[in-house]
Amino acid sequence: MDLGNRQGRRSEINVTPLIDVVLVLLIIFMVLTPSMLKHLPTTVPRKADEATPPPPGETSILIEYTAKRDLSLNGEPLRPEALGAKLAERLSADRQKVVFFKADDESPYGEVVRLMDIARGAGAKTLAVVTK
Repeated sequence: MDLGNRQGRRSEINVTPLIDVVLVLLIIFMVLTPSMLKHLPTTVPRKADEATPPPPGETSILIEYTAKRDLSLNGEPLRPEALGAKLAERLSADRQKVVFFKADDESPYGEVVRLMDIARGAGAKTLAVVTK
């Protein structure tokens, strides 16, 4: 046996046919993939209109209290004794039951808190303070 002469069988794998098959398969998948994609028409259900809150300013309830102790509900003057009844009437139609307070800086703090208590007693769930 001659060790210098290696003309026998080679133990290397011939990868050329493997590359040819892989490239053919790649081309086939590239051609077939766009035709296999199916476009399904979908319609997303819309939310119910009553679930969306009305934009602020349309039905908001604003109580203004000045330093001169003038009280108004949405711009109309009002006596503090009549606030509870008038507010309860307006809140009965409001789903969110939010009342906004706008008080001057010089107005007495205790009286503003008393007006907030009246609003809470009339059925307001959320009290908000309007700032400048």
